[in-house]
Amino acid sequence: MAFLWPERRCLIVGDAVVGDPPGHLKLLREKVMDDPPRLRRSIQQLLALDFDTILVGDGVSVIGGAKDRLEELIDTFPK
Repeated sequence: MAFLWPERRCLIVGDAVVGDPPGHLKLLREKVMDDPPRLRRSIQQLLALDFDTILVGDGVSVIGGAKDRLEELIDTFPK
């Protein structure tokens, strides 16, 4: 589940992604995910939203340039 605060261009993603190392995003380890392929598809869908900040439940949130960081993470997904 993710929440968008459009007026602030802020996306709240909980544990869908992790802010680690600071300024970058990654996924949790696959062994703690229920359905890794589904999570990756869901994360790709987030790119359709307008945001600049991602607030994460674990690690360091990305303030500014967050959509670019999410695209970088998606580029690492298996094709």
